[in-house]
Amino acid sequence: MPKIQTSSLHSDFAVQVHTSIMDIVDNEAAIDELKAIWRKSPVMVFRRQSLDEPELVRFTQRFGHCETSGRKDIQSPYHEQIIYFSTLKYSDGRFVGGFAGGEDVDWHSDQTFQVRPATGAILYGTEVPRDGGDIYWANQYAAWNQLPADVQQLIDGRTGTYRYAKRYAMLNALELQDKAKANAMLSLPDAKHPVVLTHPTTGRKALYADPTTLIGIEGLSDEQNARVLPLLFAAGGDPAHVYRHKVQNGDMMMWDNGCTMHRRDVMRIDQPRLMKRTTFRLSDAEYCVPQA
Repeated sequence: MPKIQTSSLHSDFAVQVHTSIMDIVDNEAAIDELKAIWRKSPVMVFRRQSLDEPELVRFTQRFGHCETSGRKDIQSPYHEQIIYFSTLKYSDGRFVGGFAGGEDVDWHSDQTFQVRPATGAILYGTEVPRDGGDIYWANQYAAWNQLPADVQQLIDGRTGTYRYAKRYAMLNALELQDKAKANAMLSLPDAKHPVVLTHPTTGRKALYADPTTLIGIEGLSDEQNARVLPLLFAAGGDPAHVYRHKVQNGDMMMWDNGCTMHRRDVMRIDQPRLMKRTTFRLSDAEYCVPQA
């Protein structure tokens, strides 16, 4: 099989991969080549894909164990490993999936409030709105590199405390309206993760400081946390290290939450949108996986 071709979307951080998913999904050499590309470029975009749900799960499983969502309200009725983000509604008036519209939370990495986050993510656009909803990814390798040396020395090797309640306070009114589900999420224990992750094969360091969940760094005084956390959050979302993606129908986007953060633009609820996402566990021998 010919070498997989890519083109840069933002330095070596985000690339477009010029291949059809179904042409390579069962090709071991091609998947290994794609993994090597992903280690270098943690955001990959595949344009003009045509995937059914079993194919989406099948491709996901080439990279790690595909998680089953605990949020039954946003789960696909056909495949429990897939969740929906949508402005569409069922006949009874319920939204199809979650995060129906309006504003997103701030810059974030998925599942940082979990004790064992699954850090691989794929988002597939089957019905994309004409206006709004652009997705942004921020390079956390670059975020680490831009921190002052004294801040790097202060936080490297330290553990952060990540709390869901902080994110919950930022949610728009259309997300997690079910009080029982909200209370279950709010009762989650705090998670502890390193605030700096080191890639096991490349040695690159990435900042892991989710502003929607990180409430403090162990071993720092209240005064130090008050000074340092805003610096980390500013570096994490620095526009110089951000790729903005205008999503089109058929786009499949894949990213590593261990070395990226993301957010989306405000989205109008009067335009149709249906995005399908899988989340998967990555090997700590090959990727930046938070382990405290």
